[in-house]
Amino acid sequence: MITTRVRSQKSGVRNKKLGKSLVFLLLLTVHCSLFTVFTGCASPKGPVVLTPLPTPMPGYAVLEQKIVFSNNDVNIGILPLNSSEAKKILSSKDASNPLAEALTQPKYLAFLLDIENSSKAKVMYNPALTTLFDNDLGVHKPLDYTDLYTLVGNSPHPEAVINVIKDIIYDLDITIGPGQRTSRLLLFSGIEHGTSEVAITMKEIYIGTSTIAVSFGFKIEEKKEAGKK
Repeated sequence: MITTRVRSQKSGVRNKKLGKSLVFLLLLTVHCSLFTVFTGCASPKGPVVLTPLPTPMPGYAVLEQKIVFSNNDVNIGILPLNSSEAKKILSSKDASNPLAEALTQPKYLAFLLDIENSSKAKVMYNPALTTLFDNDLGVHKPLDYTDLYTLVGNSPHPEAVINVIKDIIYDLDITIGPGQRTSRLLLFSGIEHGTSEVAITMKEIYIGTSTIAVSFGFKIEEKKEAGKK
């Protein structure tokens, strides 16, 4: 399930939207719990494939593996990447960067997030306000530079290793001017084997002085090897 909300400054509207957010997460949990009851909880033994969950909410479209939200002001697209696709992007500036290997292990999920500003105002996105919820009630925040440092802190020059990909992943607030577009990676860790669905929520995306919130849902399945049914 996927929802979109336009925030207001009135506390009553804010509380109502908070309630909708909780309902969204509750429905996701119930749906995934039933999925587990009827299909079991077998852990994937290999690579996984993320498939967009359909939504009847206005403004959303599913384009193959990508989910896009658009209105008159902004276009936001999110595409799940497999390990080879993520590694290609992470190693695009340095083929030997150790983070490219570390961040494409099974416990990580990588998404390519595109934000295009079609308004006349500035758009501001803060990845700290993005959260991934899984069907096991797990809560995951995007990896930032501090998280990356823990992975390469013992290398001779950890800052240099991280600086190579500083423009490849979302870390701090980013501002997109009118007519501009940005495309970077969102990386999440701590994803357990057996997770069957995830929902990514992005709160307080500023368009000028107003804000929107969007959510994207994906089903996770084990990738079947060629020749196997």
